[in-house]
Amino acid sequence: ADGRRELVVTFAYNQYQRQFRALARGIVEWLTQGVHLGQSRNYLSVHVDDVFAPDARWDTALNCTPGDFDCVGDDGEGADPIRMTVADAQYAAAWQKSSGFTLDMVYNGGQGEQWKTEHAGSDPLTDRLVADRAQYRWINHTYTHPFLGCVQDNTVVPWQCAKDTRGNTLWVSRAELSAQIRDNHNWAVRKGISVDRSELVTGEHSGLRTLPQQPVDNPNLAGALADNGVKWTGSDNSREPQQRAVGTASGAAKTVPRHPMNVYYNVGTAAEMADEYNWIYTSRADGGSGICESNPASTCLPAPLPTATGYADHIVPQEARTALSHVLGNDPRPHYVHQSNLAEERLLYPVLDRVLADYRALFAPSAPLVNPAQRDVGTELTRRAAWDQALAAGKVTAYRIGTAVTVKAPAGVTAPVTAPEGTRKRLVLGTAAFGTPYAGTRSAWTAPEPLQTSVTLTLPTA
Repeated sequence: ADGRRELVVTFAYNQYQRQFRALARGIVEWLTQGVHLGQSRNYLSVHVDDVFAPDARWDTALNCTPGDFDCVGDDGEGADPIRMTVADAQYAAAWQKSSGFTLDMVYNGGQGEQWKTEHAGSDPLTDRLVADRAQYRWINHTYTHPFLGCVQDNTVVPWQCAKDTRGNTLWVSRAELSAQIRDNHNWAVRKGISVDRSELVTGEHSGLRTLPQQPVDNPNLAGALADNGVKWTGSDNSREPQQRAVGTASGAAKTVPRHPMNVYYNVGTAAEMADEYNWIYTSRADGGSGICESNPASTCLPAPLPTATGYADHIVPQEARTALSHVLGNDPRPHYVHQSNLAEERLLYPVLDRVLADYRALFAPSAPLVNPAQRDVGTELTRRAAWDQALAAGKVTAYRIGTAVTVKAPAGVTAPVTAPEGTRKRLVLGTAAFGTPYAGTRSAWTAPEPLQTSVTLTLPTA
């Protein structure tokens, strides 16, 4: 009778649980009558690294990957590398179409050229992917995928940064860094592949600091990024979850943290995946490495997974659950996997199919998955950081009087605002529809129009 309403939540939850994540946006909209600072989307991007390159295969006898510096007992790069085939490329294109989801192909053009040279001048995989180039998004991954940080000394385990006679760290040069970026971009242009010069992922995220051996960025990296117009370079979210600048110059490139998916780069079959997973996540008593016992951030499996069924029964649902938690957490950071996960038994697809199915069972079409490009993720994270800084400094003012909403923020800082359908934004002359629709409301990063000092919105009347 007095106009007050009460919301009763009859289930237990915390911020990490799916039931809360699925309903949190609606709770906020109910509480604020659909008018509040901030905006929320459900994001999912998947980067497929090493496209055109082969990936080394896990050795189930040695419990390591031949070619790695710490794989004791192997005789080099190992045999039988994992590389997509024409059939895998055709499947990827068909899967995208049927699922309504676009993959980002993070490519090494020089690896395709090397494969062609080593196989009598023929590479049907590259030909097929290039023919289907318009069906994917593409990201520069350097021409031949070298390590671009310090010069590695692999005569010791673990590897160290090589030093000169004075004890100074030896670094991959700016010229070599720049050539790897430039040559790969130019290769794509010659093939008719549309690639954004501003986006980059270096091999193994190298060039960026790599703890414990390399605690700082390669000092030549920032200059090489600037030489090639790179504004956004991928980083490993498990190591560096926050976006940061590379170098100190104005306009320096920024990192785009990426979530590693627990589908390993060095496996082509479910049995190989379960075997390596067991090695990492079982105790020494159960035949594992014991890493899970010594790492406080890890836990051991109660028993090794069956190699025949462990991937489908345990790893797929667990990894899909983790990925979906990022999606429902308003987290725009991309996920990354490798081309090997699209090859042989095509291990990535069961995970993505599970994520997409679970998502679509939870949300109506009015809340579609947003599949942002790397540059868009970088921009989103940059805006969030500036907004959070302005809020923390007490430099944001926002209020509502009747149907008028006013938001003031420091110059150069855009404000995230959510409002009901029918909201109009005041222009210098007249008004325009505010924001873009999502989940029953409209929202946007917004700033004052020219000659204005604040954002003014007019809400629809009931």
